Amino acid sequence: MIAELLELSRMNTDSHVTRESQPASSLWEEIFSDAQFEAEQVGKTLHFSTIPELSIVGNPKLLMSAIENIVRNAIRYGESEINISLYQHDDMLHIIVEDDGPGVPDDELDDIFRPFYRVSTARDRDSGGTGLGLAITQSAILQHRGQIMASRSELGGLKMHVELPL
Repeated sequence: MIAELLELSRMNTDSHVTRESQPASSLWEEIFSDAQFEAEQVGKTLHFSTIPELSIVGNPKLLMSAIENIVRNAIRYGESEINISLYQHDDMLHIIVEDDGPGVPDDELDDIFRPFYRVSTARDRDSGGTGLGLAITQSAILQHRGQIMASRSELGGLKMHVELPL
Protein backbone atom coordinates (compact mmCIF):
# COMPACT_ATOMS: atom_id res chain seq x y z
CA MET A 1 0.00 0.00 0.00
CA ILE A 2 2.88 2.38 0.74
CA ALA A 3 4.32 1.81 -2.73
CA GLU A 4 0.92 2.57 -4.29
CA LEU A 5 0.57 5.75 -2.20
CA LEU A 6 4.01 6.92 -3.25
CA GLU A 7 3.23 6.20 -6.90
CA LEU A 8 -0.02 8.16 -6.72
CA SER A 9 1.74 11.05 -5.01
CA ARG A 10 4.54 11.12 -7.59
CA MET A 11 2.04 11.07 -10.42
CA ASN A 12 0.04 13.94 -8.95
CA THR A 13 3.13 16.11 -8.45
CA ASP A 14 5.07 15.13 -11.57
CA SER A 15 2.66 15.88 -14.39
CA HIS A 16 5.46 16.49 -16.90
CA VAL A 17 6.33 12.82 -17.36
CA THR A 18 8.85 11.74 -19.96
CA ARG A 19 7.07 11.19 -23.23
CA GLU A 20 8.01 9.21 -26.30
CA SER A 21 6.23 7.79 -29.32
CA GLN A 22 5.51 4.05 -29.09
CA PRO A 23 3.54 1.67 -31.30
CA ALA A 24 0.37 0.66 -29.42
CA SER A 25 1.17 -3.00 -30.04
CA SER A 26 4.53 -2.70 -28.24
CA LEU A 27 2.74 -1.22 -25.24
CA TRP A 28 -0.05 -3.73 -24.76
CA GLU A 29 0.26 -6.86 -26.93
CA GLU A 30 2.40 -8.75 -24.43
CA ILE A 31 0.19 -7.63 -21.52
CA PHE A 32 -2.92 -8.92 -23.32
CA SER A 33 -1.25 -12.23 -24.27
CA ASP A 34 -0.05 -12.78 -20.71
CA ALA A 35 -3.48 -11.87 -19.35
CA GLN A 36 -5.11 -14.31 -21.77
CA PHE A 37 -2.88 -17.09 -20.46
CA GLU A 38 -3.53 -16.13 -16.82
CA ALA A 39 -7.28 -16.04 -17.41
CA GLU A 40 -7.18 -19.54 -18.91
CA GLN A 41 -5.34 -20.81 -15.84
CA VAL A 42 -8.32 -19.85 -13.68
CA GLY A 43 -10.95 -21.15 -16.10
CA LYS A 44 -11.84 -17.84 -17.73
CA THR A 45 -11.78 -16.74 -21.36
CA LEU A 46 -10.13 -13.50 -22.41
CA HIS A 47 -10.51 -12.22 -25.97
CA PHE A 48 -8.76 -9.18 -27.37
CA SER A 49 -9.07 -7.50 -30.73
CA THR A 50 -6.20 -6.72 -33.04
CA ILE A 51 -4.31 -3.70 -31.79
CA PRO A 52 -4.51 -0.90 -34.38
CA GLU A 53 -1.24 -0.01 -36.10
CA LEU A 54 -0.73 3.42 -34.63
CA SER A 55 1.57 5.16 -32.22
CA ILE A 56 0.87 6.79 -28.89
CA VAL A 57 2.95 9.63 -27.46
CA GLY A 58 3.35 9.28 -23.73
CA ASN A 59 5.12 7.59 -20.89
CA PRO A 60 5.19 3.89 -21.83
CA LYS A 61 5.44 2.67 -18.24
CA LEU A 62 2.38 4.66 -17.14
CA LEU A 63 0.31 3.67 -20.18
CA MET A 64 1.17 -0.01 -19.78
CA SER A 65 0.52 0.01 -16.04
CA ALA A 66 -2.85 1.76 -16.39
CA ILE A 67 -4.25 -0.68 -18.94
CA GLU A 68 -2.74 -3.68 -17.18
CA ASN A 69 -4.51 -2.70 -13.95
CA ILE A 70 -7.87 -2.54 -15.72
CA VAL A 71 -7.31 -5.92 -17.38
CA ARG A 72 -6.20 -7.58 -14.14
CA ASN A 73 -9.28 -6.25 -12.35
CA ALA A 74 -11.44 -7.73 -15.10
CA ILE A 75 -9.76 -11.12 -14.72
CA ARG A 76 -10.11 -10.95 -10.95
CA TYR A 77 -13.79 -10.01 -10.87
CA GLY A 78 -15.06 -11.55 -14.12
CA GLU A 79 -16.94 -14.82 -13.78
CA SER A 80 -15.88 -16.47 -17.02
CA GLU A 81 -15.45 -13.93 -19.84
CA ILE A 82 -13.33 -10.84 -20.44
CA ASN A 83 -13.34 -8.89 -23.71
CA ILE A 84 -10.83 -6.23 -24.73
CA SER A 85 -11.39 -4.14 -27.82
CA LEU A 86 -9.24 -1.40 -29.28
CA TYR A 87 -10.16 0.91 -32.11
CA GLN A 88 -9.35 4.31 -33.51
CA HIS A 89 -12.03 6.94 -33.96
CA ASP A 90 -10.96 10.36 -35.22
CA ASP A 91 -7.81 11.28 -33.30
CA MET A 92 -8.50 9.00 -30.34
CA LEU A 93 -7.59 5.44 -29.43
CA HIS A 94 -10.42 3.70 -27.59
CA ILE A 95 -9.67 0.77 -25.29
CA ILE A 96 -12.65 -1.04 -23.84
CA VAL A 97 -12.35 -3.78 -21.24
CA GLU A 98 -15.52 -5.63 -20.25
CA ASP A 99 -16.22 -8.56 -17.94
CA ASP A 100 -19.18 -10.66 -16.86
CA GLY A 101 -18.60 -10.29 -13.13
CA PRO A 102 -20.83 -8.72 -10.50
CA GLY A 103 -20.09 -5.21 -11.76
CA VAL A 104 -20.36 -2.04 -9.73
CA PRO A 105 -23.62 -0.48 -8.53
CA ASP A 106 -24.59 2.41 -10.82
CA ASP A 107 -24.41 4.94 -7.99
CA GLU A 108 -20.77 3.97 -7.29
CA LEU A 109 -19.39 4.07 -10.85
CA ASP A 110 -17.81 7.51 -10.46
CA ASP A 111 -16.57 6.79 -6.94
CA ILE A 112 -14.36 3.84 -7.92
CA PHE A 113 -11.67 6.27 -9.12
CA ARG A 114 -11.35 7.95 -5.70
CA PRO A 115 -8.31 6.94 -3.62
CA PHE A 116 -9.10 4.28 -1.01
CA TYR A 117 -12.63 3.79 -2.30
CA ARG A 118 -13.80 0.18 -2.27
CA VAL A 119 -17.06 -0.91 -3.85
CA SER A 120 -19.60 -1.77 -1.16
CA THR A 121 -19.76 -5.40 -2.31
CA ALA A 122 -15.94 -5.79 -2.13
CA ARG A 123 -15.18 -4.40 1.30
CA ASP A 124 -14.41 -7.63 3.06
CA ARG A 125 -10.80 -8.45 3.88
CA ASP A 126 -10.78 -11.50 1.61
CA SER A 127 -11.18 -9.42 -1.54
CA GLY A 128 -7.85 -7.67 -0.94
CA GLY A 129 -6.84 -4.43 -2.59
CA THR A 130 -6.26 -1.01 -1.13
CA GLY A 131 -8.60 1.05 -3.27
CA LEU A 132 -5.70 2.83 -4.98
CA GLY A 133 -5.39 0.94 -8.27
CA LEU A 134 -8.08 2.78 -10.20
CA ALA A 135 -7.05 6.15 -8.74
CA ILE A 136 -3.53 5.53 -10.04
CA THR A 137 -4.92 4.35 -13.38
CA GLN A 138 -7.11 7.43 -13.76
CA SER A 139 -4.19 9.72 -12.90
CA ALA A 140 -2.03 8.08 -15.58
CA ILE A 141 -4.78 8.41 -18.20
CA LEU A 142 -5.48 12.05 -17.31
CA GLN A 143 -1.78 12.88 -17.54
CA HIS A 144 -1.95 11.71 -21.16
CA ARG A 145 -4.90 14.05 -21.84
CA GLY A 146 -7.18 11.04 -21.99
CA GLN A 147 -10.21 9.98 -20.04
CA ILE A 148 -11.53 6.84 -18.40
CA MET A 149 -15.17 6.00 -17.79
CA ALA A 150 -16.85 3.12 -15.99
CA SER A 151 -20.27 1.75 -16.88
CA ARG A 152 -22.26 -1.46 -16.91
CA SER A 153 -21.06 -3.98 -19.49
CA GLU A 154 -23.39 -5.75 -21.88
CA LEU A 155 -21.81 -8.90 -20.45
CA GLY A 156 -23.33 -7.99 -17.08
CA GLY A 157 -20.21 -6.84 -15.26
CA LEU A 158 -18.07 -3.74 -15.51
CA LYS A 159 -17.07 -1.88 -18.66
CA MET A 160 -14.01 0.38 -18.54
CA HIS A 161 -13.65 2.74 -21.49
CA VAL A 162 -10.33 4.53 -21.97
CA GLU A 163 -9.82 7.23 -24.59
CA LEU A 164 -6.31 8.40 -25.42
CA PRO A 165 -5.42 11.12 -27.94
CA LEU A 166 -3.21 10.14 -30.83
